[in-house]
Amino acid sequence: MRGLWAALRFLTTIPVPERWLDEASLAPRAMLGWWGVVGGLIGALAAAIVWVAHFRLPWSACAALGLVISVVLSGGLHLDGFADTCDGMGARAPRERALAIMKDARIGAFGVIGIVCLLLLKFGLLAGLAPSRGIAALGCVPAAGRLAQVWVLHRYNYARAEGGMAGAFFAATTRGHLVVTALVAIAVAFAWSQLPGVTALAWAMGWGGLSAAWIAHWLQGHTGDTVGAVSELTEVAMLLGLAIIPEIGA
Repeated sequence: MRGLWAALRFLTTIPVPERWLDEASLAPRAMLGWWGVVGGLIGALAAAIVWVAHFRLPWSACAALGLVISVVLSGGLHLDGFADTCDGMGARAPRERALAIMKDARIGAFGVIGIVCLLLLKFGLLAGLAPSRGIAALGCVPAAGRLAQVWVLHRYNYARAEGGMAGAFFAATTRGHLVVTALVAIAVAFAWSQLPGVTALAWAMGWGGLSAAWIAHWLQGHTGDTVGAVSELTEVAMLLGLAIIPEIGA
């Protein structure tokens, strides 16, 4: 269980007492097996809060609240990576220059534009769902994003020459981590949205895989920032799938 507490501290803003951790639990290999569970917990908390709020607030306000809660719970970690990736892409620079731009802690114009567009897409797709389906979407989308992260970490090499924390996660991720995270994501999607949820998860991973392949071709690998970017794009694709799939089956 110490690996779960470590993963919670790394991936969320939920306070975890130091006494629940030890040196072994803070190793990437120990945390990665809990990635999908943490995604499920983030989704469950966001969905529960929005479910309560919907007794008093209109659904559009609840959709916005759900997105804000998800960002707060995750500490904006993957949004930051998405913004850095947008800055690197927007510069249209050679690989090494793009990697240097992405490493800069300052956010640029393309990063701001990217975050605004991403959040608008998420809000529009979520607000367009019926409230019951929207709450279910909030519950299962974070697990899909964490599955995309583990898949990229396992599938691709680290693009930077130096190691660091991100490099350690790339080196530590195994097929076992991927299988466990996939099973958890499928279970979470089914629990919240049954077969349409599992179908939307497959759709989202397909689009996430295409974006990951394009980024890997561009940078000859991935970085911590691009892992976050693929995660965010997969979550958008999951929302889109949940919006489209009921209409296809109608």
